[in-house]
Amino acid sequence: MEFQFMTDISGQPIAKCELECEAFGDWLGNDLGKDPRKVSQLLHTIDELFNKQLPHFELTTKEYHLSIEDDEVTLSLNNAQSQTEEFAEHYPDEQVTGCGLIDFQQLLKAWQQFI
Repeated sequence: MEFQFMTDISGQPIAKCELECEAFGDWLGNDLGKDPRKVSQLLHTIDELFNKQLPHFELTTKEYHLSIEDDEVTLSLNNAQSQTEEFAEHYPDEQVTGCGLIDFQQLLKAWQQFI
């Protein structure tokens, strides 16, 4: 997965991911933000999944629902109504996106370093 991180005019971190995974960038910036604890907890959970200590994992954040099962990560919009409405208008077919667990782990580690 290709991605790029930057900050907006107010200093908030922004993530841009390749088109088919664009929701992950929106999720990082809007739902995880600058909280390093959230990222660390997710990375710890990924380690548990790799070590077969957890069979699967689900997390609902303010705008998205994250699901990890069998080395596949799925991100979908939940019922929250906020900045995601603009995303859904521009990318109506991208309300569910996915990637492999290793790509997701790399994305989170890079985000952790950036913030």
